[in-house]
Amino acid sequence: MPVTDAERVVQDFLTRMGPTPDDVRKTMDGFLTDDCVWENPGAPVCRGKAEILALLPADFARLEVRFRHLATTGHTVLAERIENMLRTDGTPIALNLRVMAAFELRDGRISAWRDYYDHTHLISERPDW
Repeated sequence: MPVTDAERVVQDFLTRMGPTPDDVRKTMDGFLTDDCVWENPGAPVCRGKAEILALLPADFARLEVRFRHLATTGHTVLAERIENMLRTDGTPIALNLRVMAAFELRDGRISAWRDYYDHTHLISERPDW
């Protein structure tokens, strides 16, 4: 089944994070609207790029992502994925994190991003990456 333009935006956004913290921030700056809203379990809701960038760990350098499913309805992309978040020294922030998210797009950029995951299992020992 062909990937929609909106799905491609979400895929490109998530796969372009890294390999340095500057690259992560440039990717976020390029793909998010200025007023983007980002929600994560257990974290404050971020409103705007400045708040989003401030919430990121300073040493977050790379995101490795494996997509399981993508679905689009209107201007919203649902993305089920497994991800590894790594620091500049290669140590994990999160491993094998199973995430479901809703990304809302406006004019080809992400205007809302809501991640859903069990934050008590940020690092998993399960080698299913």
